[in-house]
Amino acid sequence: MRLTYILAAALPLAAVLVLTSPAFGNDLHELAAIDRDVAAFTGVPVGGSGGAQGLVDRQLRLARCRQTLEFSYYGTRTSVLVVCPDASSGWRLFVPLMQGRAGDQDAAATVVSRRDLLRVEAGGAGFRISRSGEALDDGRTGQMIRVRLDDGTRQGRVISAEVIAPGRVRVPIG
Repeated sequence: MRLTYILAAALPLAAVLVLTSPAFGNDLHELAAIDRDVAAFTGVPVGGSGGAQGLVDRQLRLARCRQTLEFSYYGTRTSVLVVCPDASSGWRLFVPLMQGRAGDQDAAATVVSRRDLLRVEAGGAGFRISRSGEALDDGRTGQMIRVRLDDGTRQGRVISAEVIAPGRVRVPIG
């Protein structure tokens, strides 16, 4: 009789432990994926000048984002704003960036070279568009370069865009 009572009391606790274990989908966003995405966005590995200061705090419990995360620089390039645009469980995260010493910018590697094919992005609150283009200048992350938009002719429109990652530039809006 006593063994039956102990088992009956232990079963609800065991069920809670099993259902909240990672194998049963605690539905949290993978923080290592955010680290990788921020490094791809800045074009600089974690700890590098202009990259994330460190890994995202592993104690954070962010709901799994069902939509594509959005990345943008915040402030005077002191951090990256990561936004989960889910209507029901969206969140925002600020990832602080390493601030380099004077001269570090000049030593930064070129991530876009002249004649590279690029994804040209533009967007605002609630929308994002992209199209292809060709780099007319070499550029480092954060630098403005000239880009010829691909309109099917050799005489595509030339615009200025900010290098955000290898093969990607952003047109400032507003």
